Amino acid sequence: MRQILPSLFLEAADSDERFLVLSGDHGYELFDALRSRYPDRLVNVGVSEQSMVGIAAGLCRTGFHPCIYGLAAFVPMRVLEQVKIDLCYGSLPVIVLGDGAGLTYSVLGASHQCGEDVACLRPLPNIAIYSPCDAHEFRACWSEARGGSHPSYLRIGKDHPDDIHSGPVSGTSPIVVSEAAHASSRSVIVATGAMVRVGLRFAHEHGIRCISVPRLKPAPVSLIPLLADAQRVAVLEEHVSAGGLWSLVLEMLQSAGTMQPSNIEPIGLRDSFTQTAGDHQHALSEHGLADGQVANRLTQWLQGSLRTDDRG
Repeated sequence: MRQILPSLFLEAADSDERFLVLSGDHGYELFDALRSRYPDRLVNVGVSEQSMVGIAAGLCRTGFHPCIYGLAAFVPMRVLEQVKIDLCYGSLPVIVLGDGAGLTYSVLGASHQCGEDVACLRPLPNIAIYSPCDAHEFRACWSEARGGSHPSYLRIGKDHPDDIHSGPVSGTSPIVVSEAAHASSRSVIVATGAMVRVGLRFAHEHGIRCISVPRLKPAPVSLIPLLADAQRVAVLEEHVSAGGLWSLVLEMLQSAGTMQPSNIEPIGLRDSFTQTAGDHQHALSEHGLADGQVANRLTQWLQGSLRTDDRG
């Protein structure tokens, strides 16, 4: 996903002379193409993320179309108050890019990991929240955010070499990425961001439906009819379950009067910090979310035997 950013920046700058990017001293090579063609369209504010949000808000009010970039642990987490007051209160169409969401920056420890950003932003008025799983979903989310009249947050997780989708996707509504092999199958995986890859692999192996959810706010209500025949749902996310996609699915289905909460399984980050350093899979393993662990948990879920203490 991250690798598509340079081309998206250039496309936006080519078509919009008021588009510019602000960085909190992160990203560097992502901005090389933009800096080369439009050196005045990139502003590195340094290690001053709070000021960056305020500057972006001021630029937006004077007619510019700014995008701000940082690590998710800092943008939006360090600047939550500024996002709330400077952007959301005035409903300013500033795009916020949070890179390295989840446990992507595994070797840098808890200070650079971010598994609570969605939960912190969801209660704020006027902001859209996106969690794409690949470059195709990212482009659709970016396009919607660029055309919006309010702030938008794009959550960027771990990059993977292969796209989930074979081509462009239309819009940001939930997308069925794997259909059930048998009409009688009533188990469904719902996933977002980097966890779609793991969910899709399991769904293919076991012949069940898998749904990707690129947009988390406004609530993706079109997910409800996609789960109309489901008896059990597993929700995968590289985010704490409380306040994330699992909470969102519960809220929507409860409002619709369908399914019992006990039939909706959370598989997300645990309520703890990582304690040891290692690669991304190592960090995920501390939360029971390494690829093999997720596969085992989904197998238990499919068999109806997932223990309470195994849940994220």
